[in-house]
Amino acid sequence: MLGTGQSAAQFRAEQLPGLALLSLKLNDQAGSVALVFFAVYCLLIGFLILRSTFLPRFLGVLMLLAGLGWLTFLYMPLADRLFPYIAVAGIVAEASLRLWLVVMGVKTERWQEQAGTMGR
Repeated sequence: MLGTGQSAAQFRAEQLPGLALLSLKLNDQAGSVALVFFAVYCLLIGFLILRSTFLPRFLGVLMLLAGLGWLTFLYMPLADRLFPYIAVAGIVAEASLRLWLVVMGVKTERWQEQAGTMGR
């Protein structure tokens, strides 16, 4: 937008910095909307982990806490102040879940028990 390409030729030179700033602000808002959707994902995963018997409950609690943290992006002034803490909580929750799945996996006995009861 600030370059010398074809799109820049459609605007006057004094309009380009304002247009670039508008694009940056819209990008920031779009990122915040994406984090709210990610919060819903974290809350759902956390709830499902809490309800399941395949994974430990502490993983579900961590995911729920991360989801609540990401929900603060509904109110940007609060999210801006709490972002370092929210990011740490999110990273810890996601890393714990992924590490558990890679190292320990799910409890296959409980998985097969539940699959057997659902088939009846």
